[in-house]
Amino acid sequence: MNTPTNDRSRLSRLLILLPATALICFMASSAFSHTLYIQPTRFLADTGKSFPLFFCYGHYIPVADGIRGSKLNRVQVIPPGGNARTIQIRNETGLHSYMVEYDKPGIWGLIAETTPGYYTVFKDKNGKQRHAIKSMDKIKDRASEVTTSYYAKQYAKAYVKCGEAEGSFPGFLGLPLELVPVKDPFTLKPGDTLKMDVYMDGKPYTGEGTWDATFMGYSTLAEDNFYPHTTVKGTRISIPLPHPGRWFIRYAVKTDAPEQDKDKYMQMKLSASLTLQIDNQLRTPCPDSH
Repeated sequence: MNTPTNDRSRLSRLLILLPATALICFMASSAFSHTLYIQPTRFLADTGKSFPLFFCYGHYIPVADGIRGSKLNRVQVIPPGGNARTIQIRNETGLHSYMVEYDKPGIWGLIAETTPGYYTVFKDKNGKQRHAIKSMDKIKDRASEVTTSYYAKQYAKAYVKCGEAEGSFPGFLGLPLELVPVKDPFTLKPGDTLKMDVYMDGKPYTGEGTWDATFMGYSTLAEDNFYPHTTVKGTRISIPLPHPGRWFIRYAVKTDAPEQDKDKYMQMKLSASLTLQIDNQLRTPCPDSH
């Protein structure tokens, strides 16, 4: 039988472990550079209606930090069978919400890419870990050791279905690194498996990469994802989606820096994200009157 003394002892050990666990999780999340996800407020739109798109940037789902306008290199809306419409990016820091007018039926593409940049983790002369959005050659006088250094590019996309979509699903939208669903994701239901092909520079990518995924509401903690980081090789990725909701999927490829750039960074990191929604059935009956 448990005694009050034993209970207090267990509680004391738990209180000691909790801060340590939180610190480990924080350090793990801080090891990743910020991730860009593009999101519509509505994945299903009526023809002729306007709805915003906005961004998640950081380590928390569904929204995290603001993103600088200068960090967004390109934001475009691609109507069904039409030419891409480029959004004029505002010079501000925030979620960068922009209205999109869905003026024709079909499946629309929303895409964005970041301005390439450097991310370096190093220890200074006193042994303290530092983070810098600079290349290695810019911090070499301050560093005693560099542990991580990336030259990073990110590509994000989402689809919106407007009215009755006709014709083939426009899977590939032309990003340098892209997750392309094999079939129309608006046909998926909870419990289905999302199958995607990875494209790099317009061709199927057969090399090695790492993916992870989560859905909104799974966790409030940073980088605490439903599917943790998984290393795969080959073009096809299959992800079971057991829960309805808004899903966030991330895929990354790392390659060593070429000889002429080894003083600037250790690896080039390309990341692609896909945001989609798996709808649930109506859970609460509609009232007779408002």
